[in-house]
Amino acid sequence: MATTQNTYTGDGSKTNYSFTFEYLKQADVKVTLDDVATTAFTFANATTLSFTTAPANDVAIRIFRDTAIDLLSATFFPGSAIKAEDLNQNFTQSLYVTQESDADAAAATTTANTAKTTADTALADSAAAVTTANAAETTANTADTNASAAVTTANAAETKADDAETEAASAVTTANTASTNASAAVTTANTADANATTALDNSRESDGSGGFNTAIDLANTALTTANNADADATSAVSTANTASTNATTALNTANAASAAVSSAVAYTLIADEASIPGSPSDDDYIEVADSTGIESFTPLSGVPSGFVGAAGLTVRLRYDSDDTSWVWLNYFANDSEDRYLTKNLPVVTGDSTNGSGQITLNCENNSHGVKIKGPPHSAAASYTLTLPDDTGTANQVLTTDGSGELTWSNGGSPTIDAGNFTTGGSLVTTSQTFDGGSFD
Repeated sequence: MATTQNTYTGDGSKTNYSFTFEYLKQADVKVTLDDVATTAFTFANATTLSFTTAPANDVAIRIFRDTAIDLLSATFFPGSAIKAEDLNQNFTQSLYVTQESDADAAAATTTANTAKTTADTALADSAAAVTTANAAETTANTADTNASAAVTTANAAETKADDAETEAASAVTTANTASTNASAAVTTANTADANATTALDNSRESDGSGGFNTAIDLANTALTTANNADADATSAVSTANTASTNATTALNTANAASAAVSSAVAYTLIADEASIPGSPSDDDYIEVADSTGIESFTPLSGVPSGFVGAAGLTVRLRYDSDDTSWVWLNYFANDSEDRYLTKNLPVVTGDSTNGSGQITLNCENNSHGVKIKGPPHSAAASYTLTLPDDTGTANQVLTTDGSGELTWSNGGSPTIDAGNFTTGGSLVTTSQTFDGGSFD
């Protein structure tokens, strides 16, 4: 178990006392004298306290660490730098709190065991007291019975003496003997009565108010004390269990924080593909802010098929020294809104796999759909088609004015000049009217 405190006994003259545990801040080092907190001391050096007044003789001195748990030593925010010193400070704080909780739990368990031992002793003493009281009561009752029997015997002897006195003078000697015996019996009875009184007195004690507490009362009091001690022991065990649970929770929290920090990766921001380091170290992580041309960069593995870098896309890479190559991790838009068609002039890009940019309009079950697709790169086409202002009427068709402006028009019926239609000849459309005749 880690050391979280040191204890000494004052001698009335010594003022400097050293301690062996580590701490984060001087304010975390606390002192009690006979279990009473005190701040009447200063730091002589990093591991020695100097009391303003030397602790008195036989005073119990406890120097201990009580690490603050209300706030973390360091707090991190999105975008802020993460320093190893701050991380270590946070973990040391959690470690110290866990050590102190563990020490408190061990002390509580020791106190509980001591309380239980005291309770068991008190219970045994109370049982012995009850046995002694019962024996004293039995002795008193026996003495009282013997005294009564002696009085009865004396009375009988006195009666016989009276009867003998009326008899012949020779009976006087017998009567005197009987009287003597009677006196002896009375003495015996008085002695027995005194013994009974003494036994009764021995079975009780003064209550300090002119009355008496019997041995049974004292036994009951001892039993109550034992029950209270047992309840205190149960409470102490509960406190120890709670402290142990808190210590376990603190340890789990520290482990989770450690795992989260271990999985965190710091990326180095790189301006573009040309700025990628030529002599990287194993597990170097970079973010290329302008990924234009990244698909052609070497050595690089794992690039998604058809991916084309762009100024608005950031690419994340990791260097693997075993393969002497950068490894593709992921990419994201520099402007997160670029993923949605909510800009004034959105662009749907194409690629070498899927061809020109296209939009698919799926059915409500997303099982099939219709695509609107741009012309191929070879057409070198750049033009704009502007839709009409309304939906038009039945049988109208879209026509263009040659500059990309689309309108609805009726179209009309095609006209075929029969004179230009001959066997083996070609069909020429010369007008938009067909009279419905037959071709010769």
